[in-house]
Amino acid sequence: MRIYQSSMTIRHLREFAKRHPNLMPNILLSYALLANDLPHFLHRDRSLYRSIILDSGVFSLQKPGARQTPEELYPKFKTFAQYNPGAWDLIFNFDLHFGLDSYYKNLEYQIDLEQAGIPVVPVIHNIYNDDADKIIARGLPVHKTVAIGQCAGRTTLKNVKPVVMKLHNAGARIHFFGSSEYRLMAKLPIWSCDSSSWAKYPSLGVVLYWNPKRSGFDKTDKIYFPKHQEGTPPRGTIYYRDYDYLHDFEDYLEVYHGMIITDLMGEEDDLFRGVVNMLYYYMLEEIITQQQRALGFDLPE
Repeated sequence: MRIYQSSMTIRHLREFAKRHPNLMPNILLSYALLANDLPHFLHRDRSLYRSIILDSGVFSLQKPGARQTPEELYPKFKTFAQYNPGAWDLIFNFDLHFGLDSYYKNLEYQIDLEQAGIPVVPVIHNIYNDDADKIIARGLPVHKTVAIGQCAGRTTLKNVKPVVMKLHNAGARIHFFGSSEYRLMAKLPIWSCDSSSWAKYPSLGVVLYWNPKRSGFDKTDKIYFPKHQEGTPPRGTIYYRDYDYLHDFEDYLEVYHGMIITDLMGEEDDLFRGVVNMLYYYMLEEIITQQQRALGFDLPE
């Protein structure tokens, strides 16, 4: 399993590499959100990560305050992808339409990009109809990757399993967009997924920790470190002072990160929280891989 950590910054990537020089995460960048540090990702700091993939960022255009229209973004995305193909391990289709009837609308973009020499990853937005059959019948792209995008009910196992198995049995590598839920990824032959939670949680004061002493299938603990001591923990998190495994977590911080607990509440707390969360997702890749193999899913690395 590969978990592509999206919204990555050079600052976080370098700090992670400094503390974990032998570990290389996977990262996803969105064209619509590219910053002036792109040359660092593609050249100077290329040795700091394992794999990099490119999304058009069209999802960001659905949000209020978007700085450009799809009509403005698409030609720029196409030109960028056309002249930088070797920089990316995968480039996703410009899937502007997210509705259940979006297949043929998005296929127009896919065909246009393919004719420009860009073998983009098709994205499914309907897991209930025959869109997967259409992709298989058309022929898998050279990289064999198909993505499952936004679709109501897709994070429910019984809903998404049929389409995942159909694609898997057809030889596809499956990418799951915008979710890395362990309860789902560990039970299906999903080759990769992506998540921005490593970056979003620190701003909420939340650090992720895989707790080997916790019972149950998912051993993830969400530990809350407030900006102010009177802060109210977000739902589903544990105030660090009330955490039953605080000493274990402190040992983990010291051994794996060379940090102490106050680093997560100091002037650079967002940086250090982000690095801790990056390692959580890096380690989760192997944990999920082992669970998948136990179910008989031996996926490509």
